[in-house]
Order: sequence, then structure tokens, then C-alpha cells
Amino acid sequence: MRTILLLLLFCWGIYAATPARAQFYPTQYRPAQQWEQLTTPHFNLVYARGNDSTALKMGQILEEQYPGVQQLVGGQLTGFPIILNDYNDRSNGFVTPIHFRSEIELPPIKGKSMNPRTGGWLENVGPHELVHALQLSNLGKKNLPHLVSFFSPDLARSFHGAIPSGVTEGIAVYHETEGVSPGGGRGQFPIFTNQFDAVFDSDQRWSMGQMIQISSNTRPFNRHYIGGHAFTDWLQETYGYETTRETLGFYLNYPFLGYGVALRHTTGSWPGQLYEQFEKDKRQSLNDPPEAAARPQALSIPFKGREIRRPQWLSDSTLVFYGSFYNARPGFYRYNLQSQKIKRIVTTNSVGDYRYDLTADRSAMVYSFYDSDPLYDHTYTAELAEYDLSTGTRRQLTEGARLYAPQYDNNRLLALQTRPASSALVSVRRDRTTSEAIPLLSSGAYEITAIARHQDKKRLAVIANKGGLQGLWIAGRDNPEQALSRAPDISFENGAVFDPEWHPDGDKLLFSSGFSGIHQLYEYNLRDDSVIQITRAGFNAFEGAYSPGGTRIAFIRQHTNERLPVVLERSPAPGDTVSVSLWKPSETKAAAMRRSAVSDSVVTASEQWSREPYSPGSSWLKPRTVLPAVHEISNRGRYQIGLSLHSNNLLQSQAYSAEISYLEEQLWYDLSYENKQFYPGFNMRLYSEPSYFRFNTTQNNTVTLLREDRSLAFSVPFDFQLDQNVFSTSFFIEPEFRYSQIRFRDVGLASNISDFANSAVSNLYGQFNFRLQQNIRDVQPNSGLVLYSKLEHFWSTSDLRFSNGQDEVELTLRQPTALQGGIIGFLSPLRRWNQSLRLEVEGLTQSGPVFNNQSLVSDAFSEPVLATSDNLLSLSAHYTIPLLFADDGGFLLPFYLKNLYLVAFSSSVTDPAVADWREQSRSVYGLELRTRFRISNLSFDLGIGYGYEPTRENHHIYFGSF
Repeated sequence: MRTILLLLLFCWGIYAATPARAQFYPTQYRPAQQWEQLTTPHFNLVYARGNDSTALKMGQILEEQYPGVQQLVGGQLTGFPIILNDYNDRSNGFVTPIHFRSEIELPPIKGKSMNPRTGGWLENVGPHELVHALQLSNLGKKNLPHLVSFFSPDLARSFHGAIPSGVTEGIAVYHETEGVSPGGGRGQFPIFTNQFDAVFDSDQRWSMGQMIQISSNTRPFNRHYIGGHAFTDWLQETYGYETTRETLGFYLNYPFLGYGVALRHTTGSWPGQLYEQFEKDKRQSLNDPPEAAARPQALSIPFKGREIRRPQWLSDSTLVFYGSFYNARPGFYRYNLQSQKIKRIVTTNSVGDYRYDLTADRSAMVYSFYDSDPLYDHTYTAELAEYDLSTGTRRQLTEGARLYAPQYDNNRLLALQTRPASSALVSVRRDRTTSEAIPLLSSGAYEITAIARHQDKKRLAVIANKGGLQGLWIAGRDNPEQALSRAPDISFENGAVFDPEWHPDGDKLLFSSGFSGIHQLYEYNLRDDSVIQITRAGFNAFEGAYSPGGTRIAFIRQHTNERLPVVLERSPAPGDTVSVSLWKPSETKAAAMRRSAVSDSVVTASEQWSREPYSPGSSWLKPRTVLPAVHEISNRGRYQIGLSLHSNNLLQSQAYSAEISYLEEQLWYDLSYENKQFYPGFNMRLYSEPSYFRFNTTQNNTVTLLREDRSLAFSVPFDFQLDQNVFSTSFFIEPEFRYSQIRFRDVGLASNISDFANSAVSNLYGQFNFRLQQNIRDVQPNSGLVLYSKLEHFWSTSDLRFSNGQDEVELTLRQPTALQGGIIGFLSPLRRWNQSLRLEVEGLTQSGPVFNNQSLVSDAFSEPVLATSDNLLSLSAHYTIPLLFADDGGFLLPFYLKNLYLVAFSSSVTDPAVADWREQSRSVYGLELRTRFRISNLSFDLGIGYGYEPTRENHHIYFGSF
């Protein structure tokens, strides 16, 4: 039985067709917090106690940005909820139309994802998410979204979800570039913009569809941000500032025509024509890169989709770097420059800055990674681990310490520690697992992004961002605060400083910056107080490191869609000297560090904003969504029609669904409730559910009756995330108890013809996932095991005997027990080609018809197999071969092809409880040609299959989803 929730088809896949009785609003389990609320003219900011100043600053930034964003995309917000959480180090921000809200992690995002010149983390993330929020709030007037909003404002806002993601993200990046701070936004950040230029200037130029659709299998995975901004920026410049708002207005009036037609209405050109003009203008504006003659070749890396980060030297002939690939596992790799051989030494994820350190003798390395919380949903902490290069052993150094960017400091470690919208420099012991950290430098007024300690001299190079000026300070190890109180030693008015690395002699320092418009490597000489340019890359060079003798430099260079390592021989001749006026302190730079993203008028107004403890109260019980619901009953062409109500609270700790429907002159109900206010939480469901059954009477006639199942179910889901670092290990178990009453009556008559029969049922489901791992272009996991089992037992039942006036029916309700389980293993004999093998052994035994045994039977069989057996054993194998990774689609027609793949399979089933089980067994062999694609933002996995059963010479062709 399937539920078709009408209206949702209009919302492009938010809830188009889901299994019956699915919970519309999700729940999640969060760490215990004492929540507070700050109310501003347009927002309600919910945050943990102790983060008052951070919440106030975020509120000020949002109110400052509100008029400009509203002019760009329209819309209106009142009391818009924004959750500021400080417990997740895997930083991000999002806006969702389902329970319309925004949620932002307060720990700053790490690495080179954002433009430091925008300001701090709050200045970067707040305005960007505000664009999404105001856009989603814009429903237009007297149109279909406006009509849907009477039943569900959340679903009405979801019409924006059919707009290609590159368009919506491009608009947001456009505003953060043009509307927040001078020189700010990713649109003025060379790491971001030159990635587009590098691809545009190659034979891998992105199509229009690739620019505005989310990439599934092809780098870069922020392609829709980069391409979306490039196209949006060109549209706004070519057709005027009102282009976006006018296009959104037309789209909302005629959403089923698509955003491409809306652009045609606004600009007078179809998307294909716009792309041709965009290409032409871009070719004219693209600057010629520097001469290529002096550029060294990138190292040969024998994998696909190469993303190499931060090379360091283990010796004069060996590098170590972090690598991520389409067809290999992510982690740290050792690379021999002479033999060009590569070997993975540590399989791990990495914090986004990819900063790690080697001991002075290069015998060990320390790095940071994200560790998932075993209980809390969407919660990761940055932790430190050390790898011994001589013994090949790894040990985790911290737990719950929230540390990253580590540096060796004799028998201790220096590292950065997460703070709300900031960071702190701390010192921790190296020789024991502890979360104890001694603060050395901390300020909520700025963020420290990187440190580099020279092993012999007590010098620190500190990169910090003050008011959007990200510069470099040379500080003493024991008193860094004094140095950070003055102007930076190196800073640029038109660019930020990154990647500090000491020369072995301690008198030179390597760093990178994009102040020239292209990210390059530079060297600071402390003795003569000068800066020279080291690289002349065409499209960004960064993350450099000196060889042990200081005669060579390894660094990363942007190469079309990839980032590859390069080794540069240092020339005896000095490089180009950078003018002192560009990097020395100045009044303009000092003013930049004092710059505020908030006007005095907003600061003054904020003094009147109210603060109070946050409580969801009972207001969340008011339905957020009211939907018509239609259920086809028992595939008989009869439909149960009604209304369903749905809601959850803001923090998603509670949710409910309530449905009232009508069938056969009777009202039916279905109430469900989920609670995750504590671990593990619980689920409850109270329902009356109809179904049609055919019975043989005592007179050997066949009669169809309507069954009414009234039940109360209670379950407790235990979910443990044991490891989510590249390999995934988790355990889930959910016991359920259900008390049911069942009765029957004639079809079409309101009178009941039987009393209720009672039954008590317990169910236990468990699943253990062990070391599952899947590379970027793998269609299924390439290693690991899945073990699952479900057990159901009827504890008590009562028999029924009833009459419809003409015939009598006797129904003996047994107390059956059913057990189903299986083990699924994944192997990859040809992992380099993303091929994988899935082996399954599944079985079922039951003393009554509890589970559907056909769930173990392959669709490749031409008919049901052993359908009446209470015991079934299934063995199957599936070998998956990717054929094509298109990652391309259209704009006018929102079709996006992800991949095409082939599956060769075999499947055998038998009843192991019968004596002639071999003779009764059935086997099928075949092929499936599958494709994964999107239509708008709806994802599909469809294909065609052919099955051949040699013992019966049956051929079967089948279609559908898998």
C-alpha cells in the first residue's frame, strides 16, 4: 500500500510519493543545552547560554544586511528562527523550507572555503543564509505557491527547491560579494574565482547545466557555487540589478514552466543563447596567464579526480601529502620522487585546513580529523591523532578536545581550539590522551587560522583575521599575545595571507596570498625584512613547504578541476621583490582591522532587543502542514480519503502526524509521535487501518471482508555511530511492542459482523554495519559487512467466528514467530575502476504468515518463487561496473544525468526445510543496465533488467527502480 499525498507533487520532490504513514517532519537528538532566545525586528535567534555576545553580533549583521538582500530577492521575514549551535565542529549553515528556519554552526569553517576579506565567520555565513531565507519567503501573490501556502507555508516555499541549486547559491554568493564588505565575498577570492578560470581556459569547460547543477561524481563539488556565481554575476551586470528579482517573480507565477523560461521572460534570450553570450564575454575578459615556460610540471599521480593538499618533505626524495580521489581512499600518502611510486599510509578524513606537522626527525606526524559523536545527530568534533612513520601505528591523542592545525612543541603540542565564531591557541600534552588544554592566546575579537612553530628557534608565525584583514604576525612562543596586539608583520590590502611554513634556517618564511588576483607563493626574509615572489602560476599556487635542505619547494597548483603537487627547484637568482608598500603596515590596513560590518544605528537599536530563556512551549502543536491524503487499499482500486496534519518543534526534538480519513462509511485515524528530547527517545503510533481479506466460509464459499486493525505501537530506537572516519561502523536496534484489536465486517455495510480479536506482538530489528567504505565514484560500498535481523513474535491471540447472515467464517489466529536475517558483504577486486561485488546470504523462518518471503526473491524471476513457504534461503551476487559518469544536464529542461552502470547478477532461492531442497531450488542469472539521474531536484535510480532461469528456460525482462 502506498500513500500519495496530493499537492506534494507540485513541490518537486519534497514529499511526492512516500511509504504510507511516513513522518513528514524529522526529529534529531541534540546535546543538552540551556537555550536562550534573542528577538530582533526580523529574527528569533536561539542559542546556547554563554553565547550571548555572538548571538547579538549575528543579529546585528543580519539586520544590517536585511534591506539590501530584500531588494535583491524580495520576500519578507518576521520572527524567522535561526538556531546557532556551538557543538558541531564540521561547520556549515543552511536554510530549509521544511519547518522554515536557518541553522548555523558557530565554529568557523576551516581552510580556504571563504574569503577572509569579508570579515569573520559570522560576516561570511550570515548574509549568505539570509539570501536563501528571504528568497524562500518570497511566494509572490495570487499564484500556485500562494494557494499552497494556505495548507502548508513550508511546502509553498519548497517551490524554490525546483530552481537549480547553482542559481540559488550563485545569487547568495553574488550578494556576499557585492553587499557585505569591500573586497569581500567568494566572488573576489582568487581561490574561488580562478578555479572557474582554470576550467574555462581548458578543454574541460563546464556546460551550462554543469555550472548550475550540483555535481554528483565530478570535481569540484562546489562547482554549482562557482559556476552559479559566475553566471549570476554576468546576468546582473549585463541585464541590471533587478534581473534576479524579476526572474524569481515570473517563476513563482508560472513555476511549472521552469526557471529557464523565467529567464527568457526577463532577458529576452533562452538559456542556451545566454550561455553563448556569457562564453563570449568571459573569453574577452579572461586575462592571459603568465608565461608557462617557467612552470614546473605537476607530479604524476596514478589516480583519477586528484585533490592533493599540503605536501611536506619526509626526505629530499620523499613527500607526504593528503589526497582524495575518485577511485582511491582518502588519507595521507607517501610519494617517492625518484620512482614516482605512491602509497597510502593513513586512511582518514581531515579537517578542512589540512594542516599537520612532522617531528624534527620526521619519524612521526600529527594531524586533525573529524570524529563523529556516537549518540548525537550531526555532531562532529575536531580531534588530534599521531602516526608513527617508522612503525606504521596510529593513536588518537584527544577525545572531545576540539583541536586542529597541530604543531609539535617539544613534548607538547600547539593547536587551535574551536571557539564560537573564533578560535584559541592552546597547548596540550603529547604523551597522553586528554582533553586538557592550556590557553596561550584567545580573543573573541579575531580568529586565529594557522600557526607555524620553528623547531629550533622559539618563534611562531601566526595567521589571524582581524576585521577582514588576514595577516601574519611573528611572535615569541611564550608571549604571542604581545605580538598580536600590534599591526601584522605582513598583510595586504587586496588579499589575505595563508600557509605559513618556516625555512630550515629559521630566518625565512614561506606563505601564500592572492593579493595580485592569483594566489601565489612568497618568501619573507626576516634578516633583511623583504618579501619576494616565488611562483608565477596561472591559476593559483598555495600550501608550499621547503625541502630539508631548503633548496626545493613542494606546493599545490590548480590544474583545471584538480589540485596537483609540484616541486620547484630554487633558483640562485632572487625572485621578484614585492614592494614594501604592499605588505607593510599602513593606516588603511589599520582602519580595515577596526572596520565593523554593522552601522551605529543598528548597534543602537540592538540595545532594545529582548533576551529570554527559550522554550518551545505548546505552540508547535499547531499544524504546520495540512495535506490531503489518499491510500489505495489492498490494491483493489478502493481509496481511503482524508486529511493529514503535521508539525514538529523548532529544535526537532518532537514531531507528530495526525490523519483522519474515510472509507466504507467509517472514519479511520492514524496518530504518530516521535520524541528525541533524551536518548534514545521513543516513537508511538495509534491507528485504525483498513484492509480487504478473502476468506473461505464453512460452506466452501469465498467472501471478501473489510478488516479493521486498531493498534497501539511503542518503539525505542537505539542508534550508535561507532566510527565515521572514512570507514563507517554503526549499530542500530529498535525493539517495538504492539497491541492490536482486529475485527471484520461486510464490504459496503456499516454494521460489524465480528467482535474484536486481541493480539500482543513484539518486534526486534537490529543492524550492524562494519567498516563500510565507498569512494567518490563507487556505485556501492567497496568493502565492509552488513548484518541485519528482525524478529517478531505474537504473544497472545484470540480466535474469531462470525457470520455475515448467509455464511460463517472461522478464523484461528495462531501465535506465530518469524525471524529474518542476513549478511551482506562488499568486495572490490578492481577498485581502481570503481567496480565492486556484493554478496548476500539471507534467510527467513516463520510459523505463520508474518513476513513477506518474496522480499528475498529477485525481481529477475518471472513469477513468485516458493510463495507459500515458511522457510526460505537466498544467495545472491551482484557485480557492479560503472560505464559512464556524465555529470551533465540542462537548464531549460531540468534533466541531469549522473551515471550509467551495469550489474551482472545471480540469485538462488530454496526452502531449506524440505527434503528435496536442491530440486526445489530456483536460480536466475542476468544483467541490469541502470542509470541515476535527476529531474529538477528529484533523484531516480531506474533501469532495465534481463533474467534467465536455465532450469526452466524462463526469460524475463523487467523495468523500474532498484
